[in-house]
Amino acid sequence: MIGPNYQDRIERNYRLGVDKVHIAGVWRDLSEYLPRYNLNPIHEVTCVGSVYLDNRDFDLTRYNLLNGGRYLLVRLRTYETYGEIPKPISAYWVEVKIRENDRWRKKRFVLNRSDLTGFLDGRDGGQSVLDCNQGIDPDLVQSLYRETQETVLTNGLKPMLLLTYRRVAFQNDIERVCLDSEIQYYHVAQDVCSYDSLKYPVEDPMGKSTRTIIEFKYPPGRFPIWLAALEKSYPLSRTNFSKYVEGMGYLFKGPLRSFKEADYFIPRIDTYIGNSERM
Repeated sequence: MIGPNYQDRIERNYRLGVDKVHIAGVWRDLSEYLPRYNLNPIHEVTCVGSVYLDNRDFDLTRYNLLNGGRYLLVRLRTYETYGEIPKPISAYWVEVKIRENDRWRKKRFVLNRSDLTGFLDGRDGGQSVLDCNQGIDPDLVQSLYRETQETVLTNGLKPMLLLTYRRVAFQNDIERVCLDSEIQYYHVAQDVCSYDSLKYPVEDPMGKSTRTIIEFKYPPGRFPIWLAALEKSYPLSRTNFSKYVEGMGYLFKGPLRSFKEADYFIPRIDTYIGNSERM
């Protein structure tokens, strides 16, 4: 796993208005069009697995709903390849993602699966954390580890929501296009850290999204010329849709229905989802 430890970029989300049976055709079209702009496929079709953290009062969910245009997400992320026999997860990206309108800032580092429980329980990072982030300034890695762990511990954050989806992605040095489909949501606890794979969970999902989302990611102050052409070529509708918020809605209507504030969260999530479709 190689990638920047800090990211600062614009992200614009669109809902793709095509039937699921036609998504493969969209992939092929993008594979022909995007390389003209040096946006090339960066991997095979990928299963992205994201484990989102929150506390027992769901303060992060509350913050993300009530601070229009601002988000704070803490998550663990894996990337697995579809069409292959699942291999045991060896490492996770640990990420803190902050949004202000279309601008996202992300801080992240890689953590061995064997070190994950210790990180969540408040143990210091050892040499294996530095080994897992070779090529990065050790002081930076240690700082990211401590800052992120402090966020987790002071807010009482625990694994809460597992989100999986299929992704095909294209990128050049500064821009990226992601097509995300087959979005599914699961209720999890800390034992998710022991899962060998997030690609095929044993339990049934709490919900499945009907949406296919295209994400366009590029540096601030630079609007890609290829984006305007795609807006004209495909049935795209701009959306403020959040996979995380939709997933928490399924949880409050299902396994978290007995939570004392479920009736507070459910209508606000429904309103948020409805408003995101009317952008």
